[in-house]
Amino acid sequence: MTIAIARDEVFNFMYRANVDALALMGGTVFFSPLRDKLLPLCDLLYLPGGYPELYAEQLAENVTMRESIYQYAMDRGRVFAECGGFMYLCSDIDGKEMCGVFPMRATMANSRLHLGYRQMSIDGKTVRGHEFHYSSICKEELHDGIRRYCIQRSAKGEPVDTPLYKYKNVLAGYTHWYWAETSFELLWKL
Repeated sequence: MTIAIARDEVFNFMYRANVDALALMGGTVFFSPLRDKLLPLCDLLYLPGGYPELYAEQLAENVTMRESIYQYAMDRGRVFAECGGFMYLCSDIDGKEMCGVFPMRATMANSRLHLGYRQMSIDGKTVRGHEFHYSSICKEELHDGIRRYCIQRSAKGEPVDTPLYKYKNVLAGYTHWYWAETSFELLWKL
């Protein structure tokens, strides 16, 4: 299995233990959505967090990369995206065109901090992570097979309104999950 991991000045927020866990599942290859022209051949694409809003214009200009990621997702390629990676999969960030996998608009307008520990239960095991972002989704579009998956809870066990979206073989949302202890494969059981 080959796992492509976005890593550059845009996508640079990831748990090292998660990257190590992915490396145990197969070969990992790093690429830059900012500078590379095409997505490398892979069996799984991981788009971690970062700051796409600061590089939205440059990301928008890299049309071939955006189109290759879109096509990979439409062809049922497996994609896992967190926070900034999720924003990159949206249709745009404040009017700058992104990949368009999710027909949602991300914005920094009226930004406010979303912060807290998150957890969800899969097959009786708990996966934990955290939410930390200032952006928001302008209008949630749930159609054409796009669904909210699982109930995320706070560290106190209370439900929170932080969606984890699933579309085809794409899982994406704002939460940064720490799966090194529980196994990344649990997320694909959703």
